[in-house]
Amino acid sequence: MDQQSGAASVIAVGQVAGKVWSLCWEYYSGAGDTKPDIDRLMGCTLALQNLLQHAQYLAKDPGAAKLVVSMELIESTAWELEREFKSLQKVLEPEGGQDIPKSSVEWPLQKEDMEKIIQLLERHKTTLITAMNCDQMYEADYSL
Repeated sequence: MDQQSGAASVIAVGQVAGKVWSLCWEYYSGAGDTKPDIDRLMGCTLALQNLLQHAQYLAKDPGAAKLVVSMELIESTAWELEREFKSLQKVLEPEGGQDIPKSSVEWPLQKEDMEKIIQLLERHKTTLITAMNCDQMYEADYSL
């Protein structure tokens, strides 16, 4: 992976994750008993956005060429996350791209589906954190 393609894939994920977060917020403002679920998804999405921003900085760093393992893992994880967030965006967006009506908000995800999504996003978050630390730990050991 070159630095530019890695940064581009991370940026793309950040954008679609931002759209998912915005859609969640629209549901949250009018949702009743699903607020805790929506809040968890929003928190997980925001944490991934922040982590991806750090990965983007890592990919742009001049020393990124040395981080072969982590850069490949970050890029593949970003690709998977982009696909997951786009799928989630389709579920959350009302038909025709209209705004979510505030008066009759019904969260489109069941509790079981939410748990699967959260687990998947958490797994990707763990992978990203591990990838970002992988080569850095190697570099630290190698420099000793």
